[in-house]
Amino acid sequence: MKNNKLLSELVEHTCCPLCDRQAIDHLVGIRDLHYGIDGKWRYQKCINCKVIFLNPSPSPKFLSDAYDDSYYSYQDFDDGSAFHRLARWLLGSSPYRTKDPYFPNAGRILDIGCGSGQFLYKMKRLGWDTAGIELSNVAAEIGNTKHSLNIHPGTVHDATFPAEYFDYIRLNHSFEHLLDPRDTLDRIRYLLKPDGLMFIGVPNTASLQAKLFGRHWWNLGPPVHPFNYSPHTLKLLLSEHGFEIVRWRTNSNFAGFLGSMQLRANEKIGVYKDSGAIIRNNFAKLIFNWIAKLLDFFRIGDCLEVIAKKK
Repeated sequence: MKNNKLLSELVEHTCCPLCDRQAIDHLVGIRDLHYGIDGKWRYQKCINCKVIFLNPSPSPKFLSDAYDDSYYSYQDFDDGSAFHRLARWLLGSSPYRTKDPYFPNAGRILDIGCGSGQFLYKMKRLGWDTAGIELSNVAAEIGNTKHSLNIHPGTVHDATFPAEYFDYIRLNHSFEHLLDPRDTLDRIRYLLKPDGLMFIGVPNTASLQAKLFGRHWWNLGPPVHPFNYSPHTLKLLLSEHGFEIVRWRTNSNFAGFLGSMQLRANEKIGVYKDSGAIIRNNFAKLIFNWIAKLLDFFRIGDCLEVIAKKK
């Protein structure tokens, strides 16, 4: 991550940018505790749809400049053996292995915010026709030259796909990074087949972890998360744009607890980064991973996964 200076092109909202209703201050004067990006930020919460949004919000240029080429999802990938994947899951070091919908046959998939294409590579091996959207030219180049994944650098609005082209459109921990969620959903509805499915994975503001840790919550993410969502928010937003939820769950791991503790401890000593002894403790990872899975059983974990279809 780059240590950006604040840009002047901030956007001030007079009401909720999702539903145009009144919003109240939620968290004020908070800093980026992950990467040390400059500035203090204010989150507001809509009294109607419950979305939590940055106000003022950063510009598109600010967000695109926030990530440098060392960002983890921009690197080439190696998923390892089945044994190593199982070991990582048991120890809680394999975060957010998603529960994607089942398809009886391979089709066309679009992964928005795909990084260098690790999930697309998995789907390609299953016979899917893959396409991705990624802001990073470096990540797109890796996915295309090394794995032939058809990743388009830019946004979903830049790519020229036909109407009703995709069987499956996926946004896993990219939707909260978007400044235009409403326009993006309209675009997805245009691109999705009538019987197609959409997956959205985002942090869950209605989670126990979010309530316990507040501004130190690991998944809050100012300023690179302009919006943060709850199940209530996504239900209203998706319905407004012609989708209905098929099912939803929460899918969490140790980071919601240990990472939040680490951010709080680091801030006390004036360190603005997300590494340290707390989050590296393997025994604590094991314990808090299973605590997180217990919360997921009650659907109050801190990462939300929604599968939706067209109405």
